[in-house]
Amino acid sequence: MAPLVPSAKLTLSYPLYACDFDPLDSARLVVGGGGGAGRTGVGNRITVIDVANANELKESAEVELSKEEDNVTSLAVGAEGRVFAGVNGRPGDVGRGVNAHFRVLGVEGKKGKEEEGGVKVSIKEQSRSSLFQGREKDVYQRITRLSKPFPNKPQLGAVATGLAKNSEIVLFDTSKTAPPVSRGAVTSAKEAEDVDFIQTGDDEYIFAYCDEHDVYIKKISSEDDEEAPECIYITPGTRGKDKPTTPKFRAMRFLSKEFLIMLTNIHSNGGVVLQIFRIPPSGKGQCRLAQSVRLPDRITKATGMAVCNLTPPTTPSEPQGYTQFVIAVAGHDISLNLFKVDFQAAAGISIVSSIKPFRSFRNVHPLQITSLAFSNFTPPAHPITAHTPPQYLKLASVGVANTVVVHTFPLFPVPLSMKRGQSTTPRYVIALPSTALAFAMGLLMSVLGIALAAVFIQSFLEIRGVVPEYLEAKNYVPMKWQHKLHRPFDYNQLEPKVLPSSTETLLPYSTVTGAGGATPTPKGTQCKAKQEAKVTKTPQQKGQDDMERMIAEDKLVRNLRDAGKWKQIPDEVQEKHNERTWDQLGTEEKKKWKQALKEAGNWAEDLPEEIFKGVMFGEMGGAVGRAVAGA
Repeated sequence: MAPLVPSAKLTLSYPLYACDFDPLDSARLVVGGGGGAGRTGVGNRITVIDVANANELKESAEVELSKEEDNVTSLAVGAEGRVFAGVNGRPGDVGRGVNAHFRVLGVEGKKGKEEEGGVKVSIKEQSRSSLFQGREKDVYQRITRLSKPFPNKPQLGAVATGLAKNSEIVLFDTSKTAPPVSRGAVTSAKEAEDVDFIQTGDDEYIFAYCDEHDVYIKKISSEDDEEAPECIYITPGTRGKDKPTTPKFRAMRFLSKEFLIMLTNIHSNGGVVLQIFRIPPSGKGQCRLAQSVRLPDRITKATGMAVCNLTPPTTPSEPQGYTQFVIAVAGHDISLNLFKVDFQAAAGISIVSSIKPFRSFRNVHPLQITSLAFSNFTPPAHPITAHTPPQYLKLASVGVANTVVVHTFPLFPVPLSMKRGQSTTPRYVIALPSTALAFAMGLLMSVLGIALAAVFIQSFLEIRGVVPEYLEAKNYVPMKWQHKLHRPFDYNQLEPKVLPSSTETLLPYSTVTGAGGATPTPKGTQCKAKQEAKVTKTPQQKGQDDMERMIAEDKLVRNLRDAGKWKQIPDEVQEKHNERTWDQLGTEEKKKWKQALKEAGNWAEDLPEEIFKGVMFGEMGGAVGRAVAGA
């Protein structure tokens, strides 16, 4: 059974479009949005939320932006508690080519005493500037992304345009300098769908971005590098003149410097696919597909993705070791779907496991999910003992219905005793890797389940009288149950005998009894039936019918002899008419048969002629004829 996942919900007064956790404080979440430049009367705000309590969310601080400006379209929280957000200026200023879209805000706060109100937090704007070179009035800061922070190391950020004829991606430092210093820009004729970083050295990064169909990477260092980004993946079939019907990338994230995970929407709302690509070691050439999984058919389109590394390196130059990645995907059906990927590294070779679904949450928000983010998980100091406090991972999501939802997932330490998927040091995962012991236990439980089911079925069939008694279930099952399970013999279920010259159907006979003549008594009543079709029987079925017929006929003859009513028919009669049916006899022949049977005591006057035909010359005619002849 999956562990319980607490969730908390908070409704604000404005639509939400962006959210991010403070990388140094997983209990602090920053969200932003608004109603736009005076179009709805709803204000534009950035709010700090306390998410320390897994069952309750509280507003810690809020800054209200000008209603004449645009709403917050994207934001990211840096290592110094600084919030980098995209907010377009007043429409009049933007029309004149002046758009201070890049905002930097500072969050300050310290924990106070409970009686003083707990944590006291404030958020204030520090600077605003323009990083984009274009002056189009419809351009806005669609993407804001930061690299993972390391202690005492620089952090790199990037912003990307939306609705621009010529797309721009501007890199910047997140130092305390206000406004931040630009580190160069990348331009493209196609709008960037997503961007991401991974730090590989003190001041070395691998930067990646994608448009709808292509993926690019570029190495960034402290030295100026004017080399253009290298295209490492081209979606097949996107270079034709006709309208493309190929999948489109929606989001991307680095797993390690060797792997990229891509969120892909199939064309025409045909579904969603998660793909992991292996980056070429040199950074040039085409990457290869390592893993892929298609999301459930109910998810026709995805709106966002977040990824968390549960065992990140402690320094930028440290290679990635054994870890587990958690991937969250927001579906167009207002659902959150979680997946896990195990990463293993040995002898300089890195591999990733299959993408496995973990949890799914339906109807998380009333309306579309616009952004989601994981808290930054830092494993506790070693050694991990029984006194180490429980560890948790938080997932925040926001939507246009003014709602904030935070799920809190428990994490579990992987014991060193596990031989599969374990490193030399303990680590935390959201779901334990499967082991040989777990597989063996599952196999054993399956075998026991099949064995119990077989015993139950065999016992049931024995009580029903269908199969031979091997288990002798009747000795152990209560008689009350046996009466309910037993199948009684029903003579009415036997195949009725259709008379050759009549539409009346005669049911099987019981034993012949009575004095003054051997009169067979029908078991049941006669019923009307029409012989609609001739049933074709297999040789086995015919042999079984013949055997049953001979047994019934022998029993009839024995009863007649035991009653002293059986006498031999004259030889000249039985030799002449042996193996003939009643309808095949002439009128005189029928009279002779009747007379001979009466004289032998085998015929009664009150016996109907139809009964006589069925018994003496019908389906049992041959055997009765032989018995009459003294066979």
